Formats: sequence, C-alpha cells, structure tokens
Amino acid sequence: MSLLNRYYVLRHGHSLANQQKIIVSDIQHGEHRYGLSPLGINQVTHTLVNWPFSIPDMIFHSDFKRTSETAGMVADYFSRPLQPSPALRERHFGEFELQDDEYYPQVWQYDEQQPEHQFGEVESLTSVCEREMALISQLEQQYCQQNILLVGHGDPLQILLSHFLNQPLNQHRTLVPLATAEVRALNPE
Repeated sequence: MSLLNRYYVLRHGHSLANQQKIIVSDIQHGEHRYGLSPLGINQVTHTLVNWPFSIPDMIFHSDFKRTSETAGMVADYFSRPLQPSPALRERHFGEFELQDDEYYPQVWQYDEQQPEHQFGEVESLTSVCEREMALISQLEQQYCQQNILLVGHGDPLQILLSHFLNQPLNQHRTLVPLATAEVRALNPE
C-alpha cells in the first residue's frame, strides 16, 4: 500500500491496569482511570530520549487514560499537537473486561482459528483493523508528507502492523509483540 504520509505506532507505557494484571478495554473504565504507572512514565521518557524516527508532525491517540498520558508526554517533548481518536481505542474484550489478564492467551487462540470470531463478545480482528484503517484513510485524504504518530494499545497496533506487513490478521501474535512504550514504523521512511 502506497501512502502519502509516514506513520509510526507507539504502544502506551506500562499502565496501572498492566500493574494490576487486569483487562481494561472498555472506555467507561479506561477513560479516566488506569493511567500510566511510574514504570510506564519512565518507559515513555526513555523512548523519547532515544527516539529512533523523524519527529512527528502530529499525534493521534486512543482516548483511554494510559494512551492520553503517553501521547501527552510525546506532545510536550516534541511540542506537537495531539488529537484523540476513538479509532485507536483498545480492542474490546467483552466479558473479560476487568478480569485477570490470563484470559488474553485464550482469546488469541481463537484469533488464530478465525479472525471474525467473537468468543466472549470480544471485538473481532477484522473490526479492529477496519476502524484503524478508516482513520488512516481519513488522514491520507487530509494530509501529505507528514510524519504521523498513532498512540494506541498492544492488540490493535499488532493487528495494524500485521495488515501493513500483508500477514493474515489471525497471525498478529506471531509478530514480535510491541513492548510497552515501544515505537515502530508502520511504513518505511
């Protein structure tokens, strides 16, 4: 896919939900709670000091607290504008919301079998990819030759990376997982 802009993805820093080992995937729980942990703040700071790519011209982020705080740190560091986007929200994990994060591997097993599954009312891989690609399509229509940073969550960003690598979405977990506060290029510079 040929793009007019360069895109980078940044997973939020370690969060209080990560620290408590719970799944927080619903905006009603994650918008105002479960922000960055002290470790997460340190991780984001380390990423910024060692930034490996062009400085972003603009930053779009999930409206969860952990991603808003991460994006805010980036915006402050580079003096860049930022804008929340529901398209970058966490993958909704349905009935596993606020449950132990030990359920992730169970969902990922279903992912491997069928990208359309909705086991446990989990948002399908296809649905996640479609909403993220709708945002990128919109950005492609609005901007040209910009460095755009997308700040989001582990699963959605893995799904997006798989799409851009032309890998089947149900193999998103075969990619090296994005670490908290890790940044990667979505398309080459």
